Amino acid sequence: MEQRIALIGLLALGMASIARADEGTWRGRANMPTARYVLQTVVVDGKVYAIGGDTGSGGEPDVVEEYDPATDQWTKKTSIPIPVGAGSSGIVDGKIYIIGGLSSQWSPPLSSVQVYDAVTDTWSTRSSMPTARGWLSTSVVNGKVYAIGGASAFNTEGLSTVEQYDPATDKWTKKADMPTARACLSTSVVDGKIYVIGGTLNNPWSQATSIVEIYDPVTDTWARKNDMATRRSYLSTSVLNGSIYAVGGFSSNYAPLSSMEQYNPATDEWTTAIDMPTPRWGLSTSVVNGKIYAVGGRTAQGSTFSTVEEYDSGLGVASPDFNLDEIVDMTDFSLLAMHWRRLEPSMDIAPGPFGDGVVDHQDLAALSEYWLEEVLPDSLIAYWRLDETQGTSAMDSAGNYDGLVVGGAKWESEDGALAFDGIDDYVYLPFVLNPKDGEFSVFMWVKGGGPGQVMLSQIDT
Repeated sequence: MEQRIALIGLLALGMASIARADEGTWRGRANMPTARYVLQTVVVDGKVYAIGGDTGSGGEPDVVEEYDPATDQWTKKTSIPIPVGAGSSGIVDGKIYIIGGLSSQWSPPLSSVQVYDAVTDTWSTRSSMPTARGWLSTSVVNGKVYAIGGASAFNTEGLSTVEQYDPATDKWTKKADMPTARACLSTSVVDGKIYVIGGTLNNPWSQATSIVEIYDPVTDTWARKNDMATRRSYLSTSVLNGSIYAVGGFSSNYAPLSSMEQYNPATDEWTTAIDMPTPRWGLSTSVVNGKIYAVGGRTAQGSTFSTVEEYDSGLGVASPDFNLDEIVDMTDFSLLAMHWRRLEPSMDIAPGPFGDGVVDHQDLAALSEYWLEEVLPDSLIAYWRLDETQGTSAMDSAGNYDGLVVGGAKWESEDGALAFDGIDDYVYLPFVLNPKDGEFSVFMWVKGGGPGQVMLSQIDT
């Protein structure tokens, strides 16, 4: 029997659309050659560099391995001069900065700054961090590296210390302390602000926290945000399409988590995302071409992973319609200008498909190509404007689901709507989506009508 969607019995129907819910997926990729946890992963030119870590035997390897997501292959690179695990990393002008950490689990913490040039495959050293520490996290804002939290020894009270490093001058500057001292935390940057997420507060380290705080480098001030739903220590966070994804870690007693949470900085809300296949803590995540790569980690039993898993959010390429009003105009230009020279994934739209890590002239050029043009969301399956002035066709602007106007409904050309008599007028549409196959949303603009009248009827699904 024929399947169909029908819009029936309305006094006046304007725009109508159907959009599929975003669904993320995980899949396994080629294992890292050297199994390890508390490592660092950093992206340069579309390749992931896995640096240092702990093999599980207590020693910190000096190994550096490069992963190419395009070929799903690993390549060994020049070893890091000072072996390090539980350190932190950042990238400035294409160079990777490895900061702090430990050379072995029970050794004193490091204050070293080691710099890797992926182009020449060489290492150099810079001025040491004032506060030696491991289990810290670093983030980069406007070309400066911020080293946050950490601890001076295993199972000791976390630090609230924040220090800023300027690669241009090779100098460190003390900044306002973090309100909640902690170690084994993770940080991510959205819109020029650093979000500090999870970690452990003090001895014992087997207990995690869900606290989230935000640091503004411009004003050197801190604020509290909504906690994660799940307490996490030894977690990893990454930014994808303007949202922060917190994955893995443990809540208590080193029992690894597979769960992932997504944070929306605009609304200060956390939502549950798709679980990672392999539960683990001490992992590291990085983003390449709109996908998150979860690398390494450890289990509660002490086994160390070489596992690599890739998360695809299904959101597609970033749109030049930044405020989502379906037209590229001065509002979008103003938003781009506000984030100029910053790392803002939702506005880093060029070069395709997923930008180059900074909002710059390439993104401006890409936006100008759509100037004053309509841009529909990638998730839109069908979109009936109902702005025709005559005839019996209701055209689909997003797909190939043109409708047939039945029963003599009248076009309201001035309002861009279709008027029904409320009795037997309707728009017949081909079958679009089956609710059995997953969630989707339907949006309509309706004026008038009465109780009991059907707005949407999908038959024989």
